[in-house]
Amino acid sequence: MSKTTTLYAIGDKRDFDSFEKFRMQMRFFRGTHIAFKSTDYSSLLSNRFPTVDTDEIIVFLFFPFEYWDANIEPKNYKGMYGNKSFCDKFQRLWIDVERKINAFYSNKKVTYINLPGRLAPTRDKQATKRIVSRAGVQSPTLVSAPSANKILKMLNSGCRLFVKVRFGSMGKGITYLEKDRWLTNFRFRSGRILSRKSDHGWTFVNVTGNRRFLVELLKKDIFVEEAVDPLLIEGRKFDLRMYVFKNKVLYTYGRTNDAEAVTTNISQGARGEKSSFEKQLPKGQLTLAKRQATLALRAAGLTFGGVDMMLCSDRRTSSFLEVNAFPGFPRTRRYNLGRYLVEEIVTEYGP
Repeated sequence: MSKTTTLYAIGDKRDFDSFEKFRMQMRFFRGTHIAFKSTDYSSLLSNRFPTVDTDEIIVFLFFPFEYWDANIEPKNYKGMYGNKSFCDKFQRLWIDVERKINAFYSNKKVTYINLPGRLAPTRDKQATKRIVSRAGVQSPTLVSAPSANKILKMLNSGCRLFVKVRFGSMGKGITYLEKDRWLTNFRFRSGRILSRKSDHGWTFVNVTGNRRFLVELLKKDIFVEEAVDPLLIEGRKFDLRMYVFKNKVLYTYGRTNDAEAVTTNISQGARGEKSSFEKQLPKGQLTLAKRQATLALRAAGLTFGGVDMMLCSDRRTSSFLEVNAFPGFPRTRRYNLGRYLVEEIVTEYGP
């Protein structure tokens, strides 16, 4: 079959959770109208591009791990995790990436699965929650103008709160507050809030009643939201990672943790459940959550992403947690997301 379009995937080889899993499915482009090319960000930023014979190019951008570790969150980084500088530097990268791609392939029609200009803004969790909420998706209530006195007053009235960094991911930089239970996975020493130097080991410690910690935390790039009352299955709390392409949820899996755990992130000790987990969920509530996930992705300006949803204890409603423009793919033997993404791309960008 004559190729009319090229799918151009850009990522780093160390990204085994998505980029490499996707590249392993390139065989499924055979016999279609789409050719496949790939490269890494180091090559692209050095103006080394593959030759493309087709007149149309579809660009699929994966997470730039090597660039992030070298330029945005290096090992010698001394600031607090998840601050605004992360997002600003990330945005400058995508401006550069888009400029270079469009300039090199100026004689081609270039389409992006996710527009480069929408990738950094989705890292701003607070802004994304507001955008998604305005689109009609139920989200946790944000606390406006938080101060230590306001937070303490809310806790004394029975509220449960999360304080999260605006520009973080993977459950890093989270503090949970209720009247007599404050937990954080930051560390606080000599009046300073300290971050870990890796993605792992962000364990929670008890800081109950430490007003000095709370005052310092609220000075940072954070937002505060009221906790959702989650539905429990077999005594465990959970969220649902939904992989969405356009208006379609391709795959959903549950991530469960102990009922008293702060988060349901795998990196924080949660476990990924088998596909049969869905059968235990209220059918109407699950259907609503999937519909809300597609609305959330569209509101965030993405075509593909991972949307995290939580089912509420009322067994009727769901709540949006976050959207991830670079979700890790599930294990291939669990669900071959890359293959089904190829099918969606072939259909969506067909002649």
